[in-house]
Amino acid sequence: MTKHAFWFPLLLLASCGESANDAGDPPKSDAGTDASSDAKVDGATPGTCAPCVDSSECGPNAACAQYAGSDHCGALCENGSCPNGETCIQAVREDGVGVSVCVPLDGTCGTSGCGQCAPGSTCDLIAGECIEPEPDAGDDAGPDDPDAGADGGDDAGTNPGSIGPDGGKLPYLYFGVVGDTRPPGSDKTKDYPTDTINQIYKDMEALNPPPRFVIATGDYMFAKPQGDEGAKQLAIYVKARNQFSGPVFASLGNHECGGNDGNCAGATTNNSYNAFLDKLVKPLGKSKPYYKVPIDDVDGKWTSKILVTACNAWSNAQKTWLETELAKKTTFTIIARHQPMGSDAPCNVEMDKILTGAKYDLLLVGHKHFWEWAPAKRQLTEGLGGAPVSKAGQQHGFATIRQRADGRFRVRQYKAGNIKDPLNTFVVP
Repeated sequence: MTKHAFWFPLLLLASCGESANDAGDPPKSDAGTDASSDAKVDGATPGTCAPCVDSSECGPNAACAQYAGSDHCGALCENGSCPNGETCIQAVREDGVGVSVCVPLDGTCGTSGCGQCAPGSTCDLIAGECIEPEPDAGDDAGPDDPDAGADGGDDAGTNPGSIGPDGGKLPYLYFGVVGDTRPPGSDKTKDYPTDTINQIYKDMEALNPPPRFVIATGDYMFAKPQGDEGAKQLAIYVKARNQFSGPVFASLGNHECGGNDGNCAGATTNNSYNAFLDKLVKPLGKSKPYYKVPIDDVDGKWTSKILVTACNAWSNAQKTWLETELAKKTTFTIIARHQPMGSDAPCNVEMDKILTGAKYDLLLVGHKHFWEWAPAKRQLTEGLGGAPVSKAGQQHGFATIRQRADGRFRVRQYKAGNIKDPLNTFVVP
């Protein structure tokens, strides 16, 4: 098997300083369109760090772009001129067009962003995360990981097991991860990334062996919640998903709740949310947007649970459910949600506190339109399912995760349309 280095292409790195929040500024939003504040940083251009969904919200000579881990307004700066405390970087507008905007030097907008980075680490101004140099994970095709190349050969033996909407028994965990499949603007169904998501699900089905199931990390639409475009977009997604033979366990994204930091818990008139439940949740026999999928070893050697959570339908009932399920001992615990840790999603404060003290192996998220592994959080961000890519050098695609004999997990990142040459292969934790 070809040895792949463990690296993450960063659009721009800068040393992290004191966060805006440390200086007493009010909190601001996290990734995607989870906007809850229009606060600014000291000396910032008017509108800097203001949360946005569309550039029309930012006024003249400004754009809505992703930086500090979220979608914020930023003054255009083609001439490279920005006020003190800001720098001009290349970012991506909400419709996928590259723009130069002024952003805070420390990559921080209130509670969203790098904050104070540890010595030796740097701040990715776009992701809003402190990055430490990662050693090469090396070739994982050792004696305890018999497959090589592009998932070559099924070693499930005589008992391949089975899995359905309520879980099942498998010889090892092996699944795909894809997230953020939506058009570049609200109600732009004609621009839905149909070809991309069709290719992704075709690719997963074509792997040898194909993943046994898929975890989707949210945002299958971008539409006004009281209209019918969301349902139309979701129908395109479901048609693509149906090319994959296994079950798909879908997390609720913020766009299924209408964007920003909305909370759909108890919603009855939100058409986007209802379409999500009708097309991606109820066919699994589930009635709520959060649920557990138990999967155990065919020979009884290990147990596992997948906890699909819904940040944008957060409630006391979901909090109690999550705490209860996390307390149940299993060999492996995998959690799926849309927004990464540290976001301003409705679940943020309570769920992040729960996870900080919990035992889990993987946290699978989307929301940011790139892929990234954050070892300290055990968090894999997978948001390249068709939405405008927001990190230079990355391309639409998906990941596969496979349990190894030593209890660790092998992660492979693929470009859509090319399963013969994985972009990256590494082992976690």
